[in-house]
Amino acid sequence: MSTTFKGKDIIRIKQYVTDKRGHKIAAILDIDEIKRLEELLEDVADLKVVEDRIKEPVEDYEAYSRKRKSRL
Repeated sequence: MSTTFKGKDIIRIKQYVTDKRGHKIAAILDIDEIKRLEELLEDVADLKVVEDRIKEPVEDYEAYSRKRKSRL
C-alpha cells in the first residue's frame, strides 16, 4: 500500500490499522521508510533555506573576508 500524489508514491505504508467500523485510524511504516522520509524532510528544509537566501544581496568573498577580519 502507498499514498500517491499525481502517480508518485509519497509514503509507502505497510499496513493500516482500522477501527471496528473499518475506518483507517493509523498506519504502520517500515523503519527504512521512516528514515527515507526523514531524509526527504531534511532535503525540503535545505531547499527552503536556499529559497529564502536567494534574495539576499551577493557579496564578493574577498570583500566579505576583509569585513570579517576588521571586526576581530
